[in-house]
Amino acid sequence: MSLGGADTAAATPAAGRGGSNPLRTEWRIGALFLAPALLLYVTIIIYPLIYSSWLSLFEWDGISPTRRFVGLDNYATLWSQNRVFWIALKNSALWTAVALVVPTSIGLGLALLLNRSFAGRGFYRGLFYFPAILSLSLCGLIWTWIYHPTLGFLNQFLGWVGLESLHRAWLSEPSIALFAVMVAAGWHNTGLPMLLYLAGLQTIPREVLEAAEVDGATAFQRFRHVTWPMLKDTTFVVLAITFINSLKVYDVVYVMTFGGPANQTQVLGTWMYFLTYNFNRIGLGTAIAVVLFGLTLIFAIPYTRKLGQES
Repeated sequence: MSLGGADTAAATPAAGRGGSNPLRTEWRIGALFLAPALLLYVTIIIYPLIYSSWLSLFEWDGISPTRRFVGLDNYATLWSQNRVFWIALKNSALWTAVALVVPTSIGLGLALLLNRSFAGRGFYRGLFYFPAILSLSLCGLIWTWIYHPTLGFLNQFLGWVGLESLHRAWLSEPSIALFAVMVAAGWHNTGLPMLLYLAGLQTIPREVLEAAEVDGATAFQRFRHVTWPMLKDTTFVVLAITFINSLKVYDVVYVMTFGGPANQTQVLGTWMYFLTYNFNRIGLGTAIAVVLFGLTLIFAIPYTRKLGQES
């Protein structure tokens, strides 16, 4: 017995060292296939992220061969001395709050309407989704002409209906310029929530809604107690995408107002660009990039975890 046990004990490690372990072989093949994607991810995502964070610790104009290490001084400067940074931070917070409520709510309302059966439903779906396929820069150019003080459609329309008193230089008045840009962005950003909510509505079993209707539930009660709870996952995805996109906003502001008038429409994305490329303050610009990255993680981490759980 003891001799047989010794033979077995000697055979097991020998198989582990020299024999083919299926799990280990599978792991090596998997690592081999993942290596190119991992290399690209590190090169395109991880390295620029680390390098930008490193640059935020220096005072550098982007041209000089030497850089001066200043530690966290760039962050302290943004916090205590850079007035425009606080304007940009406040505008980004306001932009995010409006984006989470207005285009999302309009998209949900349109999805509920366009989920019904009626003639021309496909046409209206395409019509309301059309702005979403345009670039934000192009939307900005379109709305810049709509807001033109003398030739724009908006002021001319107000004149036709006898409301000349409401004429404004929509993109030149500091108190309303940011909201005018938000309208242009909202026109573009409503299509995606509408599409996602339409997809979510398709997954709700019709029998559930019919049972609620038979039980005497009104349309509002069916929405509140059946439709809305069953759209919970879709709503999470919509809010996560909207939050991340609103923090990244840059192009539409750049095209329509260039951050003006008097920096009143600056957001974090545009102010980061101006500091980095217009004023050659690489350290300050990359410090804003790090702040933006940290804010993005607020929704990016739970969003990624949820996608991982679903997959």
